[in-house]
Amino acid sequence: MARPKLAPGSFGDISVKKASSGRQWQARVRYRDALGEYGTTSAVAPTKTAAEDKVKEKLDKLLGTTVVAAITTVSDLCSAWYNQVEAESEAFWSRPDAAERLGETPPRPQSLVHTKRAVGYVCAPDGGIGHLRLDEVTTLLLEQWLDGHKRIARSRAEEIRIALRGAFRSAVRLGILPTDPMAGVSPVRRHDPRPVALEAEELRTIRRILRDERSLKITRTTATNLDVLLVLLLGAALRVGEAAALRWGDLVLDSDSPSVSVTGTQVEVTGKGTYRQDVPKTDFSNRTILLPPAVVEALRSIQPERPKSSDWVFPTRNGTCWNTGNAGKILKATVATSNGALKPHRVTFHKLRSTAATAIAEAHSDHVASQVLGHKPKGVTQSHYVARREVAPDVREVLQTLVESSDPAPKKEPRHLVAPARRTSRRHLRVV
Repeated sequence: MARPKLAPGSFGDISVKKASSGRQWQARVRYRDALGEYGTTSAVAPTKTAAEDKVKEKLDKLLGTTVVAAITTVSDLCSAWYNQVEAESEAFWSRPDAAERLGETPPRPQSLVHTKRAVGYVCAPDGGIGHLRLDEVTTLLLEQWLDGHKRIARSRAEEIRIALRGAFRSAVRLGILPTDPMAGVSPVRRHDPRPVALEAEELRTIRRILRDERSLKITRTTATNLDVLLVLLLGAALRVGEAAALRWGDLVLDSDSPSVSVTGTQVEVTGKGTYRQDVPKTDFSNRTILLPPAVVEALRSIQPERPKSSDWVFPTRNGTCWNTGNAGKILKATVATSNGALKPHRVTFHKLRSTAATAIAEAHSDHVASQVLGHKPKGVTQSHYVARREVAPDVREVLQTLVESSDPAPKKEPRHLVAPARRTSRRHLRVV
């Protein structure tokens, strides 16, 4: 009679017999993995029962039944799914060629901060649903539970929904659940704020306070460097994380076409602190931007005499990467010192980038603005037929005008690309 065919992910009868030495027992079994491939495994132990248990442990690892069998609650499922996503992210983004690889990629490490926070809400002892068994979870239950988080913050509800979709989809793939209860949960309709472009008077007020206001409790060096950072954000439309992660090797100032190359960004991950990630926020954020004269002049004013390529443009006193959180605190203090001239909801680093984007779009087009900002192109033609430029379009004239409009005390003489006398000592950013 023919041997019965094993189903994928199953094994046959375990045979146990005395080993050739006569002192040990050997257990042997035939199995078929999830892809349908056949194999055999064996184990040796002092007793018959121990040998059988040992070969079962091997089968659990080979067939993945240990992990699947251990997942019985929502908390188990979310934890196992997050650990897998985290491992895939770390393995991919630690590759030196990660930024050059095309196709769908795992989440970046900084994105996992949101995912981990969402899993924490799901598994919270008070108010969470992690204690529920998987067979107790229904679409109605998930809908009602997410509605409670929508009332607190829609952004939080969206983070939780994304995490639960990923976790329950993995449960279906592993065969733990026959259907995905999250598939029927309604999407979270977010109400994102409209883009804001700061007025010239607001920009002048910010820079005037940084230059003249003594109540900010910061050193003149810190105020000067922050002013240069604002000029860079306006004159190159960078993200603040991209600007903070710049090294002098990323800048070409002594050229007829001075430029900055964006090849990384600053991230902050729990347990690792703040560091430079050698890939920017998105695949399309790798770009080279031509710098207007006002930005070149500002950068030269803080450039050391002989900078190394690896030196930070905005370092701390200890020579490490500057945390943008410190700059954010100073910017908030600037708003508080303005006596109502500046509104908190209008003055952020992101609004400076929006201001630059608006100026570019009005002078050129939305498409040109997206290239300078490093956004993903839209449409079949742009995505599949038009080759992406390594150097962003030349918009120096409009950005030069924008930076000049922000100067509270503009110079009367024309600005040239001649480097001023440089200091021999490096000024550092410091929050007092």
